Amino acid sequence: MGTLFVVTGPSGAGKDSVIAKARDLGLSFASITTTSTRPMRPGEAEGNPYYFVSKEEFEQKIDRGEMIEYAEVYGNYYGSTRAEVERVLKGNDVVVVKVDPQGARTFKEMIPEAHTIFIKPPSFEALEHRLVHRASDAPEVIAKRLEVARQELENLEFWNTVIVNEEGKLEDAAKQLIAVVSK
Repeated sequence: MGTLFVVTGPSGAGKDSVIAKARDLGLSFASITTTSTRPMRPGEAEGNPYYFVSKEEFEQKIDRGEMIEYAEVYGNYYGSTRAEVERVLKGNDVVVVKVDPQGARTFKEMIPEAHTIFIKPPSFEALEHRLVHRASDAPEVIAKRLEVARQELENLEFWNTVIVNEEGKLEDAAKQLIAVVSK
């Protein structure tokens, strides 16, 4: 069985960017692909970055006990199927999963030996700037994401590791992630 590293943080903190940069710098790991009911964005495809299903399909998976963790976030379901988690952990030494903080807490409850890593923006203002300028969400969704992020940033003691993703220093954050996984 592999070691599970759960990467989390508020929307817009740069979780995907830090993970991708760490991989570019040589970190070798397997990923668990999350299942989501949110609409596919430009540049995305089935399985990258999510398995996309309808809300009805997702609810059927919940009813059948197929989800190891899931959450409704901003009106959409996100979660990891039991089969996907078991498949990836069985075949790999290092596994990285990226989920929202609610999902990360559930992973930690279900798999206590998992190491949780919180990616934090340099400031709340920087987070707000990132969310507004990536222009992928409506203003009301951004407002809700910022409200949730404020609460998340006030409760950092839960996480095993906190990495600050400073503006213009993505490589530094990625190297910190590599150091944690390599220990």
